[in-house]
Amino acid sequence: MSAMRLATLEQRHFLLHNATLQPLVEHMNGLDVLCKTLGVTPLSRFVDLTALEFQEAASLIPAAEATPLPLDPETGLPWSIEDMAWYPISTGMTTLEALSGHLQRNRPREVSGANHRQLLEALTFCEDQLRPLESEGAQFHLAAGQ
Repeated sequence: MSAMRLATLEQRHFLLHNATLQPLVEHMNGLDVLCKTLGVTPLSRFVDLTALEFQEAASLIPAAEATPLPLDPETGLPWSIEDMAWYPISTGMTTLEALSGHLQRNRPREVSGANHRQLLEALTFCEDQLRPLESEGAQFHLAAGQ
């Protein structure tokens, strides 16, 4: 996984946030181990691979035969809301808050070598975007490869 961005869905309003979450990509395995220790859902469970799957499928078609895929009117992408995996924001917030809280108080070996400030900033960005939508029953995922 080379890049990752936060995607949110409230009713049928889809938003793919511009910020890339590189620190989360680089330390996903360590963060998952930390999640297990903290007793919360692993961060990697919230990753949606739709973009990577579409890129892989497109790479199988010879360039001469490839035609541009029509863009979905709701997402602006070649795939629709239904093609993607979605998770309750409340579940994600539990994981994000546990990780943020732990990283604010500790320097865990699971993410040794990480830029601590950048890791916390990425987690805080996700929390700040998701918190207002949590009471609305909205959903989210971490979009890989976009």
